[in-house]
Amino acid sequence: MKRDKDWLITLLKSHGVDVYSIPDLRVVDEETLILNLHRNRVKLPEGFFKDLARILGLPFIDKGLVQARRDLAMMMPYLTLKENLTVPLEVSADRIKVATSNPLNKGFFRLIGEIFKGRLVEVWVASIETVDETIEDGYRELHKDRALRDLIYRRPDESAYVVLYPWQRYLIIGSSIVFLFLFIINYPASFILLFSSINILYFIVNPVKIYISLRGLLGPHRTVTVSGEEVKSLEDKRLPVYTVFIPVYREAGVLQHILQNIYRMDYPKDRLDVKILMEERDSETLTEAARLGLLGESEATIESMTKEEYKDFLRTFDPVIIPYTEITTKPRACNFGLLRAKGEYCVIYDAEDDPEPDQLKKAVAAFSIVPENCVCLQARLNYYNARQNLLTRWFSLEYSYWYDYYLEGLDRVGAPLPLGGTSNHFKTKILRELGGWDPYNMTEDADLGVRISRAGYKTAMLDSYTYEEAASRLRSWIRQRSRWYKGYVQTYLVHMRRPRQLLREMGWKQFFYFQLTFGGNIFLPLINPLLWLVTLLTLLIPGIFQFLFFYPVVYFCIFNLAVGNTVYILLHLGPYILKKNYTSIPLALIIPIYWVLISVGAWRGTMQLITKPFYWEKTEHGISRIHGKV
Repeated sequence: MKRDKDWLITLLKSHGVDVYSIPDLRVVDEETLILNLHRNRVKLPEGFFKDLARILGLPFIDKGLVQARRDLAMMMPYLTLKENLTVPLEVSADRIKVATSNPLNKGFFRLIGEIFKGRLVEVWVASIETVDETIEDGYRELHKDRALRDLIYRRPDESAYVVLYPWQRYLIIGSSIVFLFLFIINYPASFILLFSSINILYFIVNPVKIYISLRGLLGPHRTVTVSGEEVKSLEDKRLPVYTVFIPVYREAGVLQHILQNIYRMDYPKDRLDVKILMEERDSETLTEAARLGLLGESEATIESMTKEEYKDFLRTFDPVIIPYTEITTKPRACNFGLLRAKGEYCVIYDAEDDPEPDQLKKAVAAFSIVPENCVCLQARLNYYNARQNLLTRWFSLEYSYWYDYYLEGLDRVGAPLPLGGTSNHFKTKILRELGGWDPYNMTEDADLGVRISRAGYKTAMLDSYTYEEAASRLRSWIRQRSRWYKGYVQTYLVHMRRPRQLLREMGWKQFFYFQLTFGGNIFLPLINPLLWLVTLLTLLIPGIFQFLFFYPVVYFCIFNLAVGNTVYILLHLGPYILKKNYTSIPLALIIPIYWVLISVGAWRGTMQLITKPFYWEKTEHGISRIHGKV
């Protein structure tokens, strides 16, 4: 048998295969040539495999016979089968029969023999289409179930599958009944108790949040910074495989946008594992994916690319179609992708994202310098259509405050970091150990940030930006904010199921900050409308609530209204002042109007948690033009 690959190249060319389309052909050996062609999305006809089997003196097996044994695929790890284009067919006392599209991979067959305790490995040849479909069909139901229920099976207390534990339900219902009873028998005293409690809560939460913000704004920054020179010093051949998850649901309008943005990233294409995660019943996105050529042959090209460049472009992406099940959420899609991820590190990008081109390299460099227990890096987020209208300007102002220094402050005081929904970079192995994302949580990102903290790991901020599309229509913004709020409530309820256990795992300091940041962010938007109503009626009808303003509650009220609101407005000015964007300062002065919208979203999210806890309200994308970044 010849050990060079010339004979194999000749055979491939005789079947019309463009062998020279793969990079570095000269360093590819006989055993890995077929694998490399497949990774580069080069189509190999069935006739080639029949001829290959004949030349090697091996039997060829038809698709139907292989697929009849698809249940045996789960005998071996999914990624092992996919990487080696092999699927088991039969196991007996003395031998194991496999179907493979790469019968030249003798080292792998020796390994199979060792794993199966010295059994003889009997090799049959099958087409790549046959082997791929058999592996996918064999693992389909298992991966579908694990993507949805893995966290429930492994850590049921950490899943939002159950909205309230019985004691939580009894506490909420019981407290409501008691307050209603007190209100009926003595409404002035009940209202005084409620009003005083709210103002004391504000008096506690406000100084803590202001302190956190000032620590992030004025203190030495803990954001991991990687210089341009450090990025340039990274050798491409030494970079790890990086998995990129792109969940796309009803995103036909921006699919090409995200593909181009990922393709432009400064990372070697042979080290990228880009999963385009599409839902089985999302016909509009699947149709667009087919038009672009992600799902097979297509005549489409991108205007600036030649046909050859477009072929290279398509090779970057691995389309994954996710089976339909009871819920359709982004975290479920990401879990499905995680089961198939090849990378040492992984990251999520949303369909409308525009990450800085060197972000992946910065993340690799950052992971090499942060402590070993740092398992997640959160890039900074903002909007590329920030200047489109008043709503997007406010939204961008909020994001600037949150990502430029509030999260920095949380990191400095040692509080759990609620992750953003995109640009979270993980160590893949640890992410799997944590159980991935909770598919039943509407803010799976924030929840995962808390779980990382509870497990004793750390999250750090990465000095790199990803720009998103801000919701520019009020209806879309309210829907998005409702989902976020619903998820925050879910996250708080999940982690407060066993408060003593949470305290043991977090310690007093983190537990305290969790209550005031997560808990405060839940309760304050709900009770703000009551305070605003009391203030408005007091101004319109003097004396109507005189009984509420007694010593010392009146001082709490004055502090919360005057000092609290003023400081928050000034803090929101911070990002604009730092970036010398003085023209937008007036927007911060009227941001209380934006807080009213937040309360509307909060109440809507609360109602939806009761009626539709696992309904994922889709945010519209692709409706805005780029109007300039903040």
